[in-house]
Amino acid sequence: MKHKLNIDLEEEIFEQLKVLCKGDENAMKAYIIQALKNQVDQDKSSNVTEEKESLENYLNQGQTGSRNYGVKGQGW
Repeated sequence: MKHKLNIDLEEEIFEQLKVLCKGDENAMKAYIIQALKNQVDQDKSSNVTEEKESLENYLNQGQTGSRNYGVKGQGW
């Protein structure tokens, strides 16, 4: 399902995009869609990395042998 979204571009960005796509409006739309997809994918992957790092930090905070180390119920 496609959704329509209207955005206002700064004149400078619009002109750069127009030059890049040689004035082809369909190419400009495709370029914007691809740029958004790339950014969303990058943001998603950085969130996964942050979650992994926070879990690793949590596990590294506890001391080995203490009941606070790691996930509850592991090792005892």
